[in-house]
Amino acid sequence: MKVTYKPPPFTRSLKGLIPRPPSEEDYLKSLYNPNHKAAFGDSPPVEVYLHKELANPHSRAKKLRRWKSYQNYKKFLLLDYINAELEQLGARRSDKQCEREARAEAAWKWREKLAEEKESERKRRWKHKASEARMERKKARRERKEVKQRQRLTDMVLKEQPNQVIPKVL
Repeated sequence: MKVTYKPPPFTRSLKGLIPRPPSEEDYLKSLYNPNHKAAFGDSPPVEVYLHKELANPHSRAKKLRRWKSYQNYKKFLLLDYINAELEQLGARRSDKQCEREARAEAAWKWREKLAEEKESERKRRWKHKASEARMERKKARRERKEVKQRQRLTDMVLKEQPNQVIPKVL
């Protein structure tokens, strides 16, 4: 019984440098070749690449990252619409009034697109929940039906009638 894993040394002060995690190549080399300890020292890597899998998907940082990426998406979508409208202007591009109208048209299309995406996402979520609940009800109903049918078949007793033949046991 001896300790075979020693966590990598970290400085306890907040001002100290955080060690850079080794590259994926070093990690794979250490997994397949136990003698390769160039990047890790005495402690083999275990937790270095697990932080993404073990992190809470509803954490504040991840929510913030998703929100920022959505804001970037909206900004670039607006720029795409503006560029497309300015391209359509062609020769009239020098006129400030036409350019302003083109920007307004692009902004209107952009707002419509965002509203459409929001509505489609809301419907997608609603449909998913509704269809899932419907499938659960159908499954439960089907199971109850099968149980009842099996019960009826086991409880069924045939009365002896002249038109019945009892098979001979082999």
